[in-house]
Amino acid sequence: MSFEGPDMDDYANVVALNQAYLALLRRDKELCRGLNGCAEPLRQRLVKLSQHRVDRLAEAPFLLFSFRERDDRYWTRILHNAGDADLFSPAGSDDVDTLISAALGFIWQLARRNPYALRLFCGATLYWCERIAELTFYRLLEAVRCSGDVPVLRIAGRNELWRKLLESGVSKHNPVRHAAQLSALQVVLTDPAEKQRSESWNLAARKIMAPGLSIAGENDVTQK
Repeated sequence: MSFEGPDMDDYANVVALNQAYLALLRRDKELCRGLNGCAEPLRQRLVKLSQHRVDRLAEAPFLLFSFRERDDRYWTRILHNAGDADLFSPAGSDDVDTLISAALGFIWQLARRNPYALRLFCGATLYWCERIAELTFYRLLEAVRCSGDVPVLRIAGRNELWRKLLESGVSKHNPVRHAAQLSALQVVLTDPAEKQRSESWNLAARKIMAPGLSIAGENDVTQK
């Protein structure tokens, strides 16, 4: 079976979303809640990146932030509770809400159009992508917005990965920067902790028969 890779427009959207996320980290305290699990020195570097370094780091070929794609308990809970709160009561600032809406829109349409590309961009399982695609966009947006949660830093607990991204990954030398970012992508796709979480997805997939969703760790801000 042949798989269709991401196209240039997909990569352009990833870069734009990464740029928006990194820029917001510099000024939005609510969004910074999603940095828990990352070592304090690295958190400080993330929120103090210069614009040049923001632009370079944003080139990473995956989303730097996560909606806890591998946490099945988390997604079961927020989908169950969706509708208990006002959809338009913001989880954070207008800018954070815009980021959430834009990112979920990108994820949702890609889950329907090219789930294999989405798996590359966020290290998700095929099952998660299929379940996302079954939802209406309104249902997906409602669930995340009503949770009151913010996106979290992808695999925040992997401090060695973020140290590399914040050093070689923002280098002004293209080969050095691209090599660091590609090695980070490999970690995102093969991280043992993520593999262990995906096994719980397989179990959930066998148990769930009705349309719904089960995806990424409850209040686990170390996922990515």
